[in-house]
Amino acid sequence: MTALKVIGIILLILLLIALIRVGAEVRFGKETVVTLRIGPFRKKILPGAEKPPEEQTAKKQEQRAEKKAKKSGRPLPKPTVSEIADLISTVLSALRSATRAACRRLRIDPLEILITFGGADPADIAQSYGYACAAMWALMPHAEELFNIPHPSLHLRMDYAAPKTSAEGTAGLSVRIGDMFVIACALAIPLLKWYLRFKKAHANDAPPAHREAADDSAKAADQSEEQTEKLTA
Repeated sequence: MTALKVIGIILLILLLIALIRVGAEVRFGKETVVTLRIGPFRKKILPGAEKPPEEQTAKKQEQRAEKKAKKSGRPLPKPTVSEIADLISTVLSALRSATRAACRRLRIDPLEILITFGGADPADIAQSYGYACAAMWALMPHAEELFNIPHPSLHLRMDYAAPKTSAEGTAGLSVRIGDMFVIACALAIPLLKWYLRFKKAHANDAPPAHREAADDSAKAADQSEEQTEKLTA
C-alpha cells in the first residue's frame, strides 16, 4: 500500500505540473512591455535592467577551450541524396503533426488591440480602414477555429486629426506544460525515428581516420608491387 501511495502522489504531482500554464504577454503602444507568465507568477523581461558587460577572463576562455577539446566523437557520415529527401519529407510531416497538435492547445488571451488610422490624406485613411476591416472579418473566424481565443477584442477606427496610423493593445500566448510535451513529442518522435534509421544504415561505415589509413596502406601496397615488378623486369 505504501508503494501505491507513493506512486499516486508522484502521478498527482506530475498531473499538477502538466496543468501549469506558461506563456508570455506583450503590451505595446507608447511603450513595449514583455511579461513572462508561469502559473500565477509574472516576471517582466522587457524592458529589463541594464546589466554591465561581463568581462571575459583568461580562466574562462581556457575552460571553454578545454570543453571544446573534450568534445571529440565519431562524426556523422554524409547522408545520401535519398536520405536527404527522406529527411525533408520527415521534417514536413513532423511539422504538420506538431502544428495540428499545437493549434488548439495554444491559448491567445488576452487579445485586445486598437488600431487608429491616421495620416494626411483622408482618402488613404478611409481606404486603409476598409482593407483592414475586410481582412479582420475574413481572418478572425478562421483564427478562432484554429486557436483557443476566448475573448478577442479588436477595434479599428479612423482619426483624421492623427498624423499617422498607430496601434496599441495587449496580446498574450500561453500553453500548458503537458501540452508542450505533446507538441514536442509530435515533432521529435518522427525525427528520432529517421535518425535511428540513418544510424543503422551507416553502422558498418568506417570512421574517416580508418578510411584514410586503409587508403594509405592500399597506396603503399600498390607502390611496393610496382617496384617489385620493375625489379623483376
